[in-house]
Amino acid sequence: MADQSLQRQRQQLHGLILAGGQSSRMGTDKALLQINGQPLLYRLASQLAALGMKVTVAAGSPEREREYRAALAELAPQTSFAFDRYPGCGPLSGLHAGLAKIDKGWVFVVACDMPSISQPLLEKMSTLLSSPGERAAVVHAPGQPMHAFYEASLHTQVEGALQRGDYRFMRLLEEQQKIEVSPTIEEASSAFMNMNTPEAYARYISELEEAGQAQPFKGSKSSMTAWDNK
Repeated sequence: MADQSLQRQRQQLHGLILAGGQSSRMGTDKALLQINGQPLLYRLASQLAALGMKVTVAAGSPEREREYRAALAELAPQTSFAFDRYPGCGPLSGLHAGLAKIDKGWVFVVACDMPSISQPLLEKMSTLLSSPGERAAVVHAPGQPMHAFYEASLHTQVEGALQRGDYRFMRLLEEQQKIEVSPTIEEASSAFMNMNTPEAYARYISELEEAGQAQPFKGSKSSMTAWDNK
């Protein structure tokens, strides 16, 4: 019964991928980086869809949507897209666009440079979304604003921060009622790995190859570093 209840809850959840940023440290769009011959955006969307979530991509601009639809291939028809109403304001503008598009319910938020979702950690977080007596708007790991659940209605507070010119993701997080979930070492190493520079991407591909999990990809820049440079 517990598994059936969790599955029903998952079907009501949304997954939001923050993409469409400048990728200035990477030098190329991080969402389109190749892993095993598939764009990173496709890899993330397929993981979320496999967990029964409705997927939305914060694409930045309509121009990016066309590229992302092509990258998502057969997943594109079941994917929604949101566009920045406050362009040039970093990942907070993507969060606002995505939450406002979804509008209601819990939203699992990941950045497009985070290649893996930790299902065990996600499961632990999801069991706390409707905790009796809790009024949290965010469920996350300590110090980590990504791979976290946000109430969609939080978009009004995000918009207020953007209008004030406060683009700090961690400041927004600090101001919310929240539940913190401590991950295991294995969960953290999977969930919070990000690819923000060519060097970090190259390291990630190398590690996959050493573990026998990757087919070397030739002809692309590489990367891995900070989530906050959207």
